[in-house]
Amino acid sequence: MVRKKEPIPEHFNNDEEAGEFWDTHSADDYWNEMEEIEVEFDIHKRSFLVPIDDRIYQLVKRQAEENDCTIEQIVNELLDHNLVHSNS
Repeated sequence: MVRKKEPIPEHFNNDEEAGEFWDTHSADDYWNEMEEIEVEFDIHKRSFLVPIDDRIYQLVKRQAEENDCTIEQIVNELLDHNLVHSNS
């Protein structure tokens, strides 16, 4: 019996949702539906793993949710304000 494949969603709400879809589906099944696109990467941006206290993480996470932005944006703004601007 041939199983009908699920269509690719027009839009994923976040990276996790896209990951869940592609974890359970093969790109090979959708190859004819895919389009070639050009992508540019900012190779100057770097990511660092820095351990932080869980309490601080929860505070930053809550602030990000309240301001409808990412944890990365909140952390970068806090560090920029406290390190860069305080040394001016």
